Amino acid sequence: MFTYKMLPSMFFCTIACAAITIARASNILVFMPMPFKSHVRGYQPLFEELSRRGHNVTVVSSYPQNRQITNYTDIGPFISKDHERNVMEMMNMNFVTSALSVWDIGVKFSEVLTHKSMVDFLQTNSVSFDLVMIETCCQEYTVALGHKFNAPVINLVPAMLWSTNSKWIHVPSTFSYIPNILLGITSDMSFTQRLKNTITGVLQLYVENYLYLPKMKEVMDTHFIYKGWESRPSLEDMLNNVSLTLVNSHHAVGVSRPYLPGVIDVGGMHIKESKSLSGDLQTFVESAEHGVIYFSFGSVINLNHLPKEKLNIFLGTIEKLKQKVILKWIPDGSIKLSQNVLTGSWFPQSDILAHPNVRLFITHGGLHSLEETVYYAKPVVAIPFFGDQHINMKLVEIKGYGKLVDYFEITEESFGNAIKEVLSDPTFKKNIEIQSRIYRDQPMKPLQRAVYWVEYIIRNGGAGHLKGDSVGLNDMQYFLFDIVFILLIPIVCIVWLCYLFVVRIANLFNM
Repeated sequence: MFTYKMLPSMFFCTIACAAITIARASNILVFMPMPFKSHVRGYQPLFEELSRRGHNVTVVSSYPQNRQITNYTDIGPFISKDHERNVMEMMNMNFVTSALSVWDIGVKFSEVLTHKSMVDFLQTNSVSFDLVMIETCCQEYTVALGHKFNAPVINLVPAMLWSTNSKWIHVPSTFSYIPNILLGITSDMSFTQRLKNTITGVLQLYVENYLYLPKMKEVMDTHFIYKGWESRPSLEDMLNNVSLTLVNSHHAVGVSRPYLPGVIDVGGMHIKESKSLSGDLQTFVESAEHGVIYFSFGSVINLNHLPKEKLNIFLGTIEKLKQKVILKWIPDGSIKLSQNVLTGSWFPQSDILAHPNVRLFITHGGLHSLEETVYYAKPVVAIPFFGDQHINMKLVEIKGYGKLVDYFEITEESFGNAIKEVLSDPTFKKNIEIQSRIYRDQPMKPLQRAVYWVEYIIRNGGAGHLKGDSVGLNDMQYFLFDIVFILLIPIVCIVWLCYLFVVRIANLFNM
């Protein structure tokens, strides 16, 4: 029974709880300055949830929020708002040039470090942080911030691990069955594919240490100058010393592969519970007698950049469909579309995919889009363009919930046939429902898992016990080449002695 005598105790408990919350709050730096919007957006829910839990989060990125968030500070942007890359320039690459292009991107986009706001931030010594979160993809130099602030470092990986990520934390990237993200192949490789996978892996494991990493060291030594920087460990040692790696991946969408305790899959953090559609969009979707197809190539691929003949293939195909089509695109005034097509610069993708009247998702195969389509159990037809999109869609085809259409060979007939096959064959819907159940069947949601491990690193002072004991070994020791060499010596000696013995016996018989 409540009495007024209880008020002082309740007040004391409230103050105590508040004090504990404040004491546990940490200053967290997120440093992701590169102009990769999807990379930042994939982890944005984590940053906001940490701030909601009372941590002071400072995010240095090229994509600041357009709203005020408590305990959250944006620094940026470092690129103009009209910055837009024509991704068509990134196509037509073979397996070697794809690896080399990643190195070029790292060097080229390090120019963001010369922006005045960036220079001001890097030169300030008036702030301190308890934890640093970075993305090392094409920006390995960012790990130096852990040394500057004497704080543990968490690496944020935007897609499944590849050899460049794996080598620093000694996670196996065995070329025989773990596909490289750049090659668009799966674990079921032919001899030629295993050869390409091995060559690409060797480039990333070894060659880049001599051709690419020195450039990252030069960037680091030029822009990351602070008190005590002269005693900074080598870039390799700092990358070896990362406390935790959070990977935007999940085996229902990606691949199954071995991890160490300090590597955690958190794919799908951006997925929120869907909301009901409203207004004209709701009317359009619910009035579709034959269902709706959602068509979006994400935030990077602009249909206006496509060659006219390719654009006409897409438009000609969707205008012949009996389904209504929601197309994320703003056409110019000269293009007239049929009444079954609704266009716009932005649509609530998750809410659309969650609607029961949506039958199919036409996509580019981006990871975030596939995580959403698996979550909401919608089959897909995809035209991958670059990066991880090819391997994502090869995995989709293996798991049987979508079709891949080759961009270079696409015709109205091949595109239309892929759409009709996925819509008419119930196997695709059945398989996506299976993958959706697998994806949803997790002990905790990806965002909760990510928050837990971030705070685990803070609570345990960097949690060095999560790192593999093999990190201190060089390749000679790791692969036991030195042991094999030693074991070969007596074997060679025995073979040689046997040879001499046989020769001697042969000579005796010949005498």
